[in-house]
Amino acid sequence: MLSTTRLQILREVATRGTAAGAAKALFLTPPAVTYQLAALEREVGVPLLNRTGRSVQLTAAGMRLVQHADTILANCELALADVRAFTDDVRGTVRLSVFRAAPGGVTLAALLALGREYPNLEILTSDQDPEQAVTALKAGQLDIALSYEWGLTPRPRNVGIDRHALFTEPMVLLLPRDREQEIPLSIQDCAHASWCVAQDEEHGRRAIEHVARHYGFEPKVVFESDNFRAIGSAVEAGLGVGLVPLMTDLRGLDVVIQPLTEPRMSRRVFAAVRPGSCGSPAIHAVLEALAAPACSIRTSTMREAVKHAVMDSDDMLGALRNPSAETQDSDPAPTSAEPVS
Repeated sequence: MLSTTRLQILREVATRGTAAGAAKALFLTPPAVTYQLAALEREVGVPLLNRTGRSVQLTAAGMRLVQHADTILANCELALADVRAFTDDVRGTVRLSVFRAAPGGVTLAALLALGREYPNLEILTSDQDPEQAVTALKAGQLDIALSYEWGLTPRPRNVGIDRHALFTEPMVLLLPRDREQEIPLSIQDCAHASWCVAQDEEHGRRAIEHVARHYGFEPKVVFESDNFRAIGSAVEAGLGVGLVPLMTDLRGLDVVIQPLTEPRMSRRVFAAVRPGSCGSPAIHAVLEALAAPACSIRTSTMREAVKHAVMDSDDMLGALRNPSAETQDSDPAPTSAEPVS
């Protein structure tokens, strides 16, 4: 009988290329990975790996077994979810990770709604970097990981992970108060400005640099932070202009919020799960709560609030708290936890 743990290790070795990389991804020691791989080779009776120095290459048999491993591991999750679906009571524990710059209102609203509807459901929430969260998810230490990608610099697809789209959040330009009369609409209008940007090299600064170079300039970055509110504070202090997600909490900051029309930039927020696990009543309930219509209405409301006019942070908060019926019907975001390819 094949061990699912060993199949999971083999799949990570195929992805990472080294036993050390697989060990790190699965929170194991390299000797433990080596031992389990040797045991797996004895179980199947054929060589699965070619070892060359520190790297490892899978044989043709090893690659074929990895293909089966994807199906087997997903079917195990499906079987577990199918059995748990026999009870009408949504209960148990779901381990959820959120990224630091996640829209807090959306997450908290979902947690509060779940607490009211499912008193026997416990949700353990932690703050984790998206890349680390995916590693923990694949290792079975998390059940759902919230993540995101910038539209212009998407994250590479991860083997063994399903994505469930939640919403798309527009990016807005932040200006110091003394520049509010300039009203830039294109990123090219800020070619000579200093920039305050997200410290996330792969999906923050990289996206801004990509767009700026397309428009013929190199952005002068003077401030970097992994906290979007800190970027707002830097803009308020006059260090430069900034680009942040629309739902960033900027309350109390004296900055101008300006929609960017050329190009339109956004980030896509999604929930990552192991394939097959979303059939679990508990996990399905959390995914549905995260993608609830109230959350999409909030996003659409804020998008509409800045579509035609420059606003300050307190005006933005007022628009959020007093949505009009017309706004609620505009440009709806996904309202169900359907997986995306």
